[in-house]
Amino acid sequence: MSHKKNFLTLIFILNALFATGQVLTPDHHVWYTYPAENWSTQALHIGNGYMGASFYGDVKEERFDIAEKTFWAGGPLSTPDYKYGIQPGGKDKINEIRELVKDGKYAEADKMSGRYIVGDHTGYGYFSTVGNLLFRFANQSDSVSGYQRGLDLADGYGFVRYKSGDVNYSRTYFCSYPDQVMAVKLSADKQGAISFDLEHKLTYEAEKMEFTKAKEWIIRGVMTGNGQRYVIRMQIETDGGTVDFKDNRVSVNGANEACVFYAIDTEYVQNYPDYLGENPDKTTKQTIKNIVKKGYKGVWETHLSDYHNLYNRVSFELVGDERYNSLPTDKRIANLQAGCTDDSQMKALWFNFSRYLVIAASRENTLPSNLQGAWNTFKSAPWNGNYQSNINLQEMYWSCGPTNLPECEMSYVNWIKDLVPSGRKTAEAYYGTEGWVSHTTGNIWGFTAPGSDILWGLYPSGSAWHCRHLWEHYAFTQDMDYLKNVYPVLKEAALFWLNNMVEYQGYLIVTPSVSAEHGIEVDKENNITLYSTLNGEQGGHIYTVPSFQDIEMVYNLFSDVCKAMEVLNADADMKKQIETTMSRMMPLRIGKYGQLQEWVIDADNPRNHHRHLAHLYAMFPGDMVSMRHTPELAEGVKKALRMRGYGKFGSQWPHTGGNWSMMWRIALWTRLCDGDVAIDAFNTMIRQSGYENMGSNQSGNYQVDATMATAGVFTEMLMQSHDGTIHLLPALPTEWPEGKVKGIVARGGYQVDMEWKNGKLTAATLYVPKGKKAPEILVAGKAADGKVKVAELPAL
Repeated sequence: MSHKKNFLTLIFILNALFATGQVLTPDHHVWYTYPAENWSTQALHIGNGYMGASFYGDVKEERFDIAEKTFWAGGPLSTPDYKYGIQPGGKDKINEIRELVKDGKYAEADKMSGRYIVGDHTGYGYFSTVGNLLFRFANQSDSVSGYQRGLDLADGYGFVRYKSGDVNYSRTYFCSYPDQVMAVKLSADKQGAISFDLEHKLTYEAEKMEFTKAKEWIIRGVMTGNGQRYVIRMQIETDGGTVDFKDNRVSVNGANEACVFYAIDTEYVQNYPDYLGENPDKTTKQTIKNIVKKGYKGVWETHLSDYHNLYNRVSFELVGDERYNSLPTDKRIANLQAGCTDDSQMKALWFNFSRYLVIAASRENTLPSNLQGAWNTFKSAPWNGNYQSNINLQEMYWSCGPTNLPECEMSYVNWIKDLVPSGRKTAEAYYGTEGWVSHTTGNIWGFTAPGSDILWGLYPSGSAWHCRHLWEHYAFTQDMDYLKNVYPVLKEAALFWLNNMVEYQGYLIVTPSVSAEHGIEVDKENNITLYSTLNGEQGGHIYTVPSFQDIEMVYNLFSDVCKAMEVLNADADMKKQIETTMSRMMPLRIGKYGQLQEWVIDADNPRNHHRHLAHLYAMFPGDMVSMRHTPELAEGVKKALRMRGYGKFGSQWPHTGGNWSMMWRIALWTRLCDGDVAIDAFNTMIRQSGYENMGSNQSGNYQVDATMATAGVFTEMLMQSHDGTIHLLPALPTEWPEGKVKGIVARGGYQVDMEWKNGKLTAATLYVPKGKKAPEILVAGKAADGKVKVAELPAL
C-alpha cells in the first residue's frame, strides 16, 4: 500500500510540473503542494534587508505579513528623560561587589549585583509588524490542480502557481535591495483573468490614506507610543482592466496582468542619540518614482543582477538517493524526521536556504537581522525581537565569511559601531572607567546596559563577542580600508578591559559576570550539589562565581586587537600592555570529569544539560583552543560537550534541543573534526525542533539564527582555517560520501574548490590572493602531499 501511495504522490507532482512548466530542482527550490496556514511552521519569507514579507499562497486570498526593521516601539521619544537603560549607582558599588566575589561570598555578590548592576528596560521597545497586506481574488474555481507554492533560491523570489478551472495562474514575489521595494506580479494564461481586491490591515492605524490618478496608494501613520511616523506607498500597474479605490481598498478587475510595488519607510536613522532624521514621505516618493520609470522588467533585472552577485559566489552539491529529488520539501523533511539520511541533497538545499536567508535578512545600510530575521507577524515579536548578544545575533552571521557574503555582515558591523557612544556611558556609569562595553540584549536604540535580571543580563562580554566578528570580517576579506575603519572600535573595547581585569588567586579574571543564563546549583547551606536537579535558572543557585566564558572572550578580543595592531603597525605601547595582561589571565582548567570547566570552581556535572555553552567559546567561535595546538584542552571541550549532550532532555531542560543551542553544539563537534556526531546533532535538531518551511524553533518560537548559521557550519565540515592551516575535509560526515563545493573562503582571503568521492578527496584547488603564499594544507588530518592544486586567485 505504501508503494502505491508514493507512486500516486509522484504522479501528482509530475502533473504539477507539467501544468506550470516550472522545473523544480532538489537543491535550489523549496516548494509545497498546498497553501500555508501557520506563520512559524509553514509561511515562506522574502526580504531585502530593509523589509520582509511572509506569504501563505492561498488560492482565493493571498496574505503578506509585512515587517520593516525600523518598526520598533520604544526609544528616546517613548518616555521622558530616556537613559538608554542606564541606571546610576553601579560604579560606586562595583569594587565592593568584586571584593565579595574574591572572598567567595557569591550569594551576597548576587544580591548586590541584582540591585546595582542591572539596567532599566523602560522604553526598551520591541520589534513590531506593519500589518497584513491582503489580495482577495475573484473568479477562483474550487477545482484547483497543479498547485505549487515555494521559493526559488537561485533567483531569490517566491512563487505560487496553480490551475483554477481552465486558467493557469502565476504569482511572483520578491523584494529588491537596490530598488528598496517589494514586487508582486500576478499573471494568467487567459486574457482578463486577473481580478482582486487589495486591502491593508495595519498594526498602527493610518492617519491618512489617498489614492492618486497615477494609481499610487499612499498610507501615512504614526507608531503608538513613540510617535515615529511611517509612510507606505503602493504603485498598482496593470495590463488592461480597471483600477478603482473605495472604502480603503483597491479593486482591480479584468486585467491581463497586474503588478503591485510596495515601499515603506519611517523616520528612523541609525545615529545615536536621537535615531531620527529620515523623511519617509520623501524617500518613499523617490522609490516609487524610480520604480515607475524602470517598470517591472527593469526592477526584476536589477534584482536578479544584485542577488546573483551574492548567491552565485559559492556552489555546493551532494550526491544523494535520487528517489527523493522530486518530492516536495515537506515530504523530504518528514523523511529526515523519520530517520532517513540518504537524501543528501536536502542538506545542500539547507545550505542554499541558509545563504538565501542571510541575503534576504541582512544587507549593507540596513539594520542587522534580529531573532526573527526581517520577518514578523506579531505586534510584539517574541523576546522583543532582540539583538540577543550572548549567542543569537552572532550565530546569524557565522555564514558570511566562509560563504563569501561579507556585504551582508556590514549591517551587523555598523550596528556594533553605533553601540560605542552609548557603550562609553555604560562603561562609566557601571564600571567607572574608559572604553565601551555592552551586555546581553540590544535594540535599535543604542541599548548597552545590563539586563534587568543578573541571570541573563549580567554579561559584560557582549562587546567582546561583537568585536570577534569585526576581526573575523577582516580575516576573511583582507580589506585594509575596512580594518582601519573598525580598528578604533576594537581598540576602545580592549581599553575597557585593560581597566577592568580583577586580581584573583594570582591571576586576572572578569567579575562580576554570570556564565550565560546559568548558575551553580547549591543546597540550603549554599553547598554545591554533586548532580543537577534543577535546570540552571530556577532558584537554589549562585551566579556570580567567576566563569571562563569571560576569560576566553576577553582573551580572544585582546588577541584579535594585537593582530590588528600588527597589520596596521599601530599603538605598539598599548599592544605590549595587552600582551602583558594576557599573560596574567587565569588559564583554562580541566575538571574532575576531564571537562573544560565552566567556572573557576569545578562544579560541572554530567546531569547538567543546559542550553548555553559559553565556556566552550574558546573552541568555537574563538580560536584559543584547537585540536592541533591545544589537544588536551580540545579533549576537555569534547568531554564537556558529551556531558551537556544534545537534543531534548525532558521537562527539566526544555530549551537544550532548540535551534541556536543545537547549532552551537554542531559547530563545536565540527571544530572537533567529528562530522558524524555534528551531522547527527543537525538531524536531531530538525527531528525535534524543525519546521516544514525549513525553519526551526527555540522554546516554541520561530527563530532564524540556526538556519542562517547552517551554511557556515556546513562549510566548516568541508574546510577549516582557524588555526593557521587550511584543512580540507576535516569533518566530512559519512552521509555525504560524494560531492563538490566551489568558492568557499578561508581566513587570509584564500578560496577553495574541491570534489570528493567515497569520502576521499579527488580534486582540489586553493586560490591564493596575489602577493600571498599558500599556507600549510591538510586533507582529512594529514599533509596534503601534492593533492591540492595551488593557483592565483583571479582578480575581480
